Amino acid sequence: MPGKEMSKILKNAAPIPAEEIPRLFELLLETRKESEHTKREIKRYDSMKEAMIQEITGKYSFYEFFFSRLFAERQEAIKKDFEIIDKGMKENNSELIQAGVSGLSQVVASSPFSDLEKLRRMIGNIETQIS
Repeated sequence: MPGKEMSKILKNAAPIPAEEIPRLFELLLETRKESEHTKREIKRYDSMKEAMIQEITGKYSFYEFFFSRLFAERQEAIKKDFEIIDKGMKENNSELIQAGVSGLSQVVASSPFSDLEKLRRMIGNIETQIS
């Protein structure tokens, strides 16, 4: 049963001349075709979106894993240097403090990003092996 708005439209609409009915039918068919085409396009774009999301998620996971491993060694070295500094402070040993600070400064100064081209090639090689 049509809604109130549709009833008002139908009540106020002028009758369609018989010679216009085939054209109206053609327009309805074209509209339906366009609607079906649009639905297919939406499905295609949804599939593309899902594929892109999966690709991005995979790359994110890869980069997260890669960089966590890249920095894990540095984190361990930094932790050990701070332990040495702490021990030196507890023992009032300036040599231990100096050794810890020196080690810490070396870790901090030697960035894995210092040779970006080498890092880029390394990532590219790993991505190629994965794909």
